[in-house]
Amino acid sequence: MKKFQTIIPIIFLAALTFSGCRQGSSIKVESESFGTLSSGEQAKLFTITNKSGASVIVTDFGARLVSLLVPDRNGEMKDVAVGYGTLDSLESGMERFIGCTIGRFGNRIAHASYTLDGETVRLDPNETLEGKIVHLHGGKDGFDRKLWSSSIVKDDSRAGVRFSYLSPDGEQGYPGNCDCTVTYWWDDDNHCRIEYTAVTDKATVINLSNHTYFNLKGEGAGNVLDHDLWVDCDTCLIMNGQRCPDHKEPVAGGEFDYRTSRRIDSNPLGPNGSDACWLINDWTGKMKKIATLYSPDSGICMDIDSTEPCLLSWSGAWLTGDAYGKTAPMDPSCGILLETIHVPDSPNQPQFPTTVLRPGEKYFACTEYHFTLR
Repeated sequence: MKKFQTIIPIIFLAALTFSGCRQGSSIKVESESFGTLSSGEQAKLFTITNKSGASVIVTDFGARLVSLLVPDRNGEMKDVAVGYGTLDSLESGMERFIGCTIGRFGNRIAHASYTLDGETVRLDPNETLEGKIVHLHGGKDGFDRKLWSSSIVKDDSRAGVRFSYLSPDGEQGYPGNCDCTVTYWWDDDNHCRIEYTAVTDKATVINLSNHTYFNLKGEGAGNVLDHDLWVDCDTCLIMNGQRCPDHKEPVAGGEFDYRTSRRIDSNPLGPNGSDACWLINDWTGKMKKIATLYSPDSGICMDIDSTEPCLLSWSGAWLTGDAYGKTAPMDPSCGILLETIHVPDSPNQPQFPTTVLRPGEKYFACTEYHFTLR
């Protein structure tokens, strides 16, 4: 399988650069073959590069973020997205969800079922926790397993790639033909924006997110426990044995209190770091700054803005080093997941913001990652 660093012939690059950018824009979008899936389908890799040379690399397999390169305080480009670099490892590697779009419903639904309009919807049960079945990240054959259609998009100040997938009625148990898009935008200010849309012809639930693990020192540069984290949250969710919400608690003075920026390894959960489900303060569904991750080592700072009511964090303690990333083994806590999303199991818990999508409505969610230096 080809690696994402594969060199494209100069003439082909020139053609792609011309067709992928609006005249006058400094953003380039380049496309190349990423290899062949076990299904025989041909995957593509897209590199979106701004005037400074910083870039976002994505693939149509799983509408997935493969790499994100930004400069550190010394001007050296760092790939701050932890994960695999070949199509074969993305398809068959033991860490299935790294970098992908998760859906139709990201995270968990208890009992692999929910009730909608008086009808019980039974989903693919792809996880069992404490003897009870759970539906996780869209099921065994979720959005991360799909080869999405792709197109290059651009406007006066940015460019990117839009991925599209029509999830058929009944897929993994979900009702409705659900037409989804995921768009990655990149600009000259090192802002990575991910937009999600969906429409359906039958009432369903939807909860899309990205599953990238970040290390602002650079992929393969050690663990993230020395990173500083701030989260705009006064209340967290305590999870049950199926990792679905059990009850809410104030964060004040506790292990999930990141209202003032502090090191990840200061979390009393111990040496494996942060595993949290935060409810964002004053949520309205509009874009707002919800979190900041900072590496004193590299000087790279990542602000997160989102429309979503919940931030899930996991510092990768379960990574064992058996899986090899782009340049190094994925050791424990080599990256931190900061997943902007609706609350897990919300189809069964009406006290949380709804994830129901009906015909005639349009689902929209958005998250931006702003990279700067300190």
